[in-house]
Amino acid sequence: MTLTGLISDILILGPAIWACSRLVRSRWHEICAERMARDGVDPELVQLRREEARYYQDFARVMPNWMLAALTLGLLLRLFLILQAFRTV
Repeated sequence: MTLTGLISDILILGPAIWACSRLVRSRWHEICAERMARDGVDPELVQLRREEARYYQDFARVMPNWMLAALTLGLLLRLFLILQAFRTV
């Protein structure tokens, strides 16, 4: 793998992993809220857990600008490598 390919992969995978981890945390909070509601825990605590789940969902959807820039740069580098590979064939 070339250095450009490695940098491209890091720039693409970094934001993707970040967003995915937030979605996993969101799902974990949803599962906990469902379990708490089923076990008869105080409804305010269940609501708090559901709000935490929504927070992580929103956080995953709204990626910071620097991550969007890194993702865009990584995709452009990947496109460059793909075009370069086609030219050598």
